[in-house]
Amino acid sequence: MHRWGTMAAFLGILAILSAGCARRTFADRVDSPQWDGFSRRVKTYTDLVEHMQKNVSPLPDRATPEQISAYKKALGDRIRNARGEARPGDIFGPDREKFLHVVRTEVRGAEGRPAKSTIAEDDPARGETGPPVRLAVNARWPDGAPLSTVPPTLLLRLPTLPEGLEYRFVGKALVLHDARAHIIVDYIPNALT
Repeated sequence: MHRWGTMAAFLGILAILSAGCARRTFADRVDSPQWDGFSRRVKTYTDLVEHMQKNVSPLPDRATPEQISAYKKALGDRIRNARGEARPGDIFGPDREKFLHVVRTEVRGAEGRPAKSTIAEDDPARGETGPPVRLAVNARWPDGAPLSTVPPTLLLRLPTLPEGLEYRFVGKALVLHDARAHIIVDYIPNALT
């Protein structure tokens, strides 16, 4: 009996240690990184969009798909005009290497296969389930083009975005997509290896 008691105590301690390690790993993933430079550049962009939205006729409460598309196109046109000189890297900027590290470690090896598979499911670069997306800053995301799913485990490791902005993938590129105007704000080519 003493032998089984010792074994049970050992297994209990092992379970507690394992749970502590799992919690620490989960906590590391839940702590969304705050990259001040990136956050400032996103805020500058968001302020611009909010200013542009004031100059676009608001959508009615029960907008039709055509009205929504026209609204997004009008807003996108205004943003493109205001950001005519925008280039890849203007928003991701010097934080590019941090983004690459996070994305690549999340999809690396056997553990990263599910994340990589999730990203590839609705890859708009293939054009299999809708029109392909042209990878360019300020490019319009075509109506009907799929939006790739970004795995929650990856989202938890990336900086939180304000409402209206979202991370997406087009081929191997990590994209900052503005859902309000349906445009590509910025991208990092070859984020996926």
